[in-house]
Amino acid sequence: MQLPFPARPSVVVALLTPFADDGTIDVGALREHVAFLVDAGVDAVMPCGTTGEGPLLEEDEAATVVEAAVVAAAERVPAFAHVGRASTGATVRLARRAIGSGAAAVSAVVPYYYGLDDEQVLAHYRALVDAAGSTPTLAYNIPARTGNDLRPDAVRTLAADGLAGIKDSTKSLDRHREYLGLAGPDFAVFMGSDEMVADALRAGAAGCVSAVANVRPDLLVRLARAVTDAEADALQAEVSALRAQLSRGPALLGLKRALSERLAGYPAALRPPLG
Repeated sequence: MQLPFPARPSVVVALLTPFADDGTIDVGALREHVAFLVDAGVDAVMPCGTTGEGPLLEEDEAATVVEAAVVAAAERVPAFAHVGRASTGATVRLARRAIGSGAAAVSAVVPYYYGLDDEQVLAHYRALVDAAGSTPTLAYNIPARTGNDLRPDAVRTLAADGLAGIKDSTKSLDRHREYLGLAGPDFAVFMGSDEMVADALRAGAAGCVSAVANVRPDLLVRLARAVTDAEADALQAEVSALRAQLSRGPALLGLKRALSERLAGYPAALRPPLG
């Protein structure tokens, strides 16, 4: 099942979630941010993932964020809703709500906290693919956060079952190349680590899902469109340096503070227990 993308490397923004002083979702700030990203030339936004503090959002809040992102994108770019939860039932339920709000695809992290074997992971994603129906489904592998891995053999099986792609945040180029060996017209592989985008694109990745793009979408768009290795390497060095700078201190706070300097009024608050 193909994703709604052009035939070139694509930049998907791992969208931040803005919180008002009272802890509610600042929908106005979110819509302004999405408009800023779309104007900069990104290809899609992905709300409610790791960068969006997704695991800390209540189900109704996640649904609100997805709906606001879809409205703000205004059909100029698609919104890929991250709906991953620890349980299959909650993941499927949120996926259906996101699709009902107009999400062009859904993405789900490998279930977390409890150790799972391959058959349990396969059953989880098969349930999600089935629930999503004609809406493309992406897997998201970040074993350092979930404690579970999505191995290439399992991905091969899921691709045959209708999985549309994977966001790879393993931080392993060797693993990324294994995933790329499964890529084809109906299965896309995205790099999820900002520090490794250039190498992934050279190896044939469909694009990246970037946190840094929240603040510097122009930089990631230029990297995705780079025509020479020298240009790509220079841009990658700039992206990596910015990522390192923004990663100092409490998780995600650097990204939000940097964005508040670019978009007046964007709140830098984090959702407790992060904030």
